[in-house]
Amino acid sequence: MAALIEKTPSDLESSSFSAAIAHLYRGEMNRLTVWRQRLDVTSNWAIVLATGLATFTLGHPNVPHYTLLLGLALFSFSLFIEGRRYRHLHHSKWRVYLIHFGFFAEHLHASDRRRALPDWRRILAADLRHSHFLISVFTAVRVRLRRNYLMLLLFLTGVWIVKLIIHPARPESFAAFFSRLAVGDLIPPWFVAISSIVFIGSAIILSWTCPSAEQIEDWSTHYRRISQRAMEADEDGADGDDR
Repeated sequence: MAALIEKTPSDLESSSFSAAIAHLYRGEMNRLTVWRQRLDVTSNWAIVLATGLATFTLGHPNVPHYTLLLGLALFSFSLFIEGRRYRHLHHSKWRVYLIHFGFFAEHLHASDRRRALPDWRRILAADLRHSHFLISVFTAVRVRLRRNYLMLLLFLTGVWIVKLIIHPARPESFAAFFSRLAVGDLIPPWFVAISSIVFIGSAIILSWTCPSAEQIEDWSTHYRRISQRAMEADEDGADGDDR
């Protein structure tokens, strides 16, 4: 079993190996920084969009309320883009974790155990050869929804309701308020009400049921899962060779 954990000899003291890891680490840190900046750009534009839409629609009674509904649609598009970017950021953090704990931690202070991450080099090499993400796009979108976009969606929903109440004047009854939900003569008010409730309700449910970013970035869990899978693959390959 020990042979299955790591097949290559220990060469952490090799100068060529250390130089290669240093260059790889520098590249991965740059990659992580770039994806972090791209993530921030998307979030900043979403905040600017929410502020601009709120100011524009509440500033004049002639601005139709469905402008905010279009803003919600743009938010969904931005959320999908940010989810894809977070997926890349998560992948970069995973590689940096392997180098931190597998290489630098052992150089600074060797663990009493055989090694804190015994097969980190094999996992990192396999990821470099065939990159694969640890989370799905759906999970990444839910993480960003929980972290940033849910509050923005609720903010725009509140602005939309205020817009329906104050413009052009305060409604005299609930029926008058409900009739304002219509989008011209094209979309009836009941359809707008139902679709809005489903949209906001789905966003809230997806956000609350999603694990936090801290849980998803628990790298020890990912390592144990991938390491166990690699060991099982090695065992299956050894059994196949014996046959």
